[in-house]
Amino acid sequence: MKKLAAVLCCLLALSISGMAAQEGDHQHDAPAASHEHLGHDMSAMAGAASGAPVKPRKSAEELAADKRFSEFNHRFAGIFVLLVGLLAVAEPKLAQRLAWMRYLWSALFFIPGVYLLIWSDPESWPVGNQTLRYVITSNMQVLQHKLFSLLLLALSAVEFVRIRKRLQSAWVSAIFPALAGAGALLLLYHDPNAHATLGPTAHADMEAVQHQHLGFAITGFGIALAKGIADVGKFQPRLMRNLFAILMVVLAGLLMTYTE
Repeated sequence: MKKLAAVLCCLLALSISGMAAQEGDHQHDAPAASHEHLGHDMSAMAGAASGAPVKPRKSAEELAADKRFSEFNHRFAGIFVLLVGLLAVAEPKLAQRLAWMRYLWSALFFIPGVYLLIWSDPESWPVGNQTLRYVITSNMQVLQHKLFSLLLLALSAVEFVRIRKRLQSAWVSAIFPALAGAGALLLLYHDPNAHATLGPTAHADMEAVQHQHLGFAITGFGIALAKGIADVGKFQPRLMRNLFAILMVVLAGLLMTYTE
């Protein structure tokens, strides 16, 4: 059965997708404020040295707009993850009557992959003024989003070739779980400081983001494991396919209820 994993997505993801390990502690006393401004000045100097435009510190309105856009990206990815989970259940019967349904897997990875690559971060390459070199060397958050997009596009290509060529070898079956597992692992190295907000709830907000991304990662590992076992076909393959579909729906729910 031809399937996929997410995330994010975020996944979707996949976005969709970038997620949870380091945690910054926003203190509100004067010394901490001094360190914060010093760090911002150093970041600005680094940006100037790398050729990226130096932007002023974001206002509360700009941070709120970034928050809404990030939440939209997660929900956008969640829709495709949900469709994948539903297709995992319906595809065997539908493909018997509509052969083209087998290729829908690839499209459900390809569309969010292209979206994440181009529009996940409007300020960065290829549509923004941050160069690709700057993204790779100085903007880990955006780089992670680009890596997620490449994982989605790789999953799309693998599923397309696998279906087109009717490949059934063990190493081909292992590619999907390996890529899905890599995506889940990448979620553990997302910096919650990238979603920092202003005000007394900043620390609690970052903790909430961290916990949500940890949930994405755990679900993603489950998806990779269930897909790998299902493709081997030696241990309750139907049960594993159903588990794969259920975990995809769970991940979709987590993405579509994500908040910052």
